[in-house]
Amino acid sequence: MAAKLHKWHRRIGLLAASFIVFLVITGIALQHSDDFNLNAQYLTNSWLLKYYGIKPNPITTYQLGNQTISHAGESVYLSGKPITDEVSAIHGAIKHTSDSNSEIIIATSNSLIVIDDKGDIIDEVTTQDGLQEAPIGIALSKNNTTVVRGINTYWENLGDLTSWQKLQGPHPHWVAPAITLPALRQTIESHDMSKQINLERFLLDAHSGRVFGKYGIYVIDLAGILLLILSITGIWLWVVRR
Repeated sequence: MAAKLHKWHRRIGLLAASFIVFLVITGIALQHSDDFNLNAQYLTNSWLLKYYGIKPNPITTYQLGNQTISHAGESVYLSGKPITDEVSAIHGAIKHTSDSNSEIIIATSNSLIVIDDKGDIIDEVTTQDGLQEAPIGIALSKNNTTVVRGINTYWENLGDLTSWQKLQGPHPHWVAPAITLPALRQTIESHDMSKQINLERFLLDAHSGRVFGKYGIYVIDLAGILLLILSITGIWLWVVRR
């Protein structure tokens, strides 16, 4: 009886050991999540993303000559290059050119973001900085000044994005979304999907068994039961040998 029990004890031990190793590795990683910066690292494996059922967010694109400004999720892109990941929506973009420089102004839900032709952020102006209203549209006037559409009125820039007056002249032509071409869409969707599941979330799901689907938690429960059986049989064998 003891020999047969010892045989099963070893088999259960080998099976339980694999679960223990898995749980220890994921547990230690989660315990030091901040040290490993897991919440800022994201899954990029296309198979895992599809397994999670991740779908790309809708894309809004504005054409600026041979460049584009696009938005998906919380990210803004210049011709497919990520600029920032902290914008909930955009309502237009214009390219403002003067004798000294050229800059792109993006109207978000609560600010104007100014970037250069390479996508580097130069400035961001909010209502606290002098912007009169949260933008819901943007345009260039016939005088090459920036015009922002607010909920209540239209505002014309006075040369500095912190100085505005109510628009006096004719209404400008508000910029409208353009078609997102397939190559650009593919680039943005790839980046957008890779920013939706961070490694901390993945390891939490793996540690709890949820990553394995609706039966995953039962797999972890089984691991616990195996450990319980292993403990009981181990104690029994120890008692018998004495």
